Amino acid sequence: MGRRNKDAGEDISLFPFLSVLACVIGTLAMVIAMIAVQSLDNDTVDQAIEYEKKAKELEQGNQELAKLREELKKKEAELKSERSEEQRSLENAKKRLAELLAKLEKTEQEMAKISVEGPKVDVAAQNEEIAKMEEELKSRREKIAQLTAQLKDRKEPKEAEVSIVPGGSGIGFTPTFVECDDGRIVIHDGGKTTPVRTAELNTNPDFAKVLEEVKSDAQGTLVFLIRDDGLSTYNTARNFANSKGVKNGKLPVIGNGRIDLSYFKKQAKNS
Repeated sequence: MGRRNKDAGEDISLFPFLSVLACVIGTLAMVIAMIAVQSLDNDTVDQAIEYEKKAKELEQGNQELAKLREELKKKEAELKSERSEEQRSLENAKKRLAELLAKLEKTEQEMAKISVEGPKVDVAAQNEEIAKMEEELKSRREKIAQLTAQLKDRKEPKEAEVSIVPGGSGIGFTPTFVECDDGRIVIHDGGKTTPVRTAELNTNPDFAKVLEEVKSDAQGTLVFLIRDDGLSTYNTARNFANSKGVKNGKLPVIGNGRIDLSYFKKQAKNS
């Protein structure tokens, strides 16, 4: 009895060691589990972000695709409209061609009804009539030749002239003559004449040159020669000359002949 108690007192208890080992194993298991869970959560978040990104790209792609489909529908509608217009034009052209062909056929039918032989003609009578006409034509040609020769021998009548005569014993100024008729003026510069339309007086370089020359000459005077139909032209030209400070006067022209300024030239030489 006493020996059995001695053996029982010498046994070693393993419970504390196993408890510590179990705790260590549990702790390691928890750490591994936490690391695994954390790693799993990061992957999930990345996947979620990537999913959202792809979803947005897909949505944008769908929108662009819808837009392209809409544009395609519009283009198809436009093409259909253009084709319809071209089709109508083609149909109108075909219709017009058919009308022209029908008209041509009708004309050919009407021409076919006309007799090819036509009315009978008296050839002998026609030849006789032609001979008479040729004889008369020959006679008239001879008459025309005679009249032409007579016209060449005759002298052409001298063109009517209108002489401009200065008054008094002398001129006392240097005149520059400008003729005024309907719708224009005519600048007389020696033996040269330069026409200028009334509407171009303020821009014409020839008229501007004449005004400048008269203005620069102390004795210079612009003399307007007024025809029967040139009063309106004279008023326009005079007003323009006055605006440029050019001394001017006027003389009426009686008749429609060519203006003769020889008397003024003689008077200028004598003075």
